[in-house]
Amino acid sequence: MPAFVKSRKRSFEPSLSQPWPLYLLLAFQFVCALVFVGELATEVFGLRTTPIPYEWQELIQILASVGLISGVVVTAFYVRRSATRIETMGKQLDVATGQFESHLGEMFASWDLSQSEQSVAILAMKGFSNAEVADMRGTSVSTIKSQMNSIYKKSGLANRQQLISFLVEELLAEADARSSK
Repeated sequence: MPAFVKSRKRSFEPSLSQPWPLYLLLAFQFVCALVFVGELATEVFGLRTTPIPYEWQELIQILASVGLISGVVVTAFYVRRSATRIETMGKQLDVATGQFESHLGEMFASWDLSQSEQSVAILAMKGFSNAEVADMRGTSVSTIKSQMNSIYKKSGLANRQQLISFLVEELLAEADARSSK
């Protein structure tokens, strides 16, 4: 399966519509930070009059460490997720502002299509037959067939119908994403 098709599949992601787990983790991380700061303050200023048993102190420090590390991990996850969403929104904005041609150009570049292959792919998307594309481009039908086969190979698609379907689906997916917001 081509990489661009895999990227469209959804993976399991926590929902932002139910943010309570994130807030719970944030509160836990805050308490852990307070424990470390409190521990440091009591030692520096000599405020502790009765020592905490070593086992309890060690358990508190382990829990505080787990809380702080889990906060870092979750923060990294959300930063990565936000970067991905920003990239997706940029593509949606390109389409929304009439930049579908630019979006296609990026997709064709990721497939490493030549200029003539890009032109042939766009004409195929518009519904022209190989013979019609050959007439428009001033080449032979066998050249167009060869270019179409190269397009299929580079894109990971099997035929003209899949190519057209994929390109139209890209357009509709971008428009649908835009209208759902």
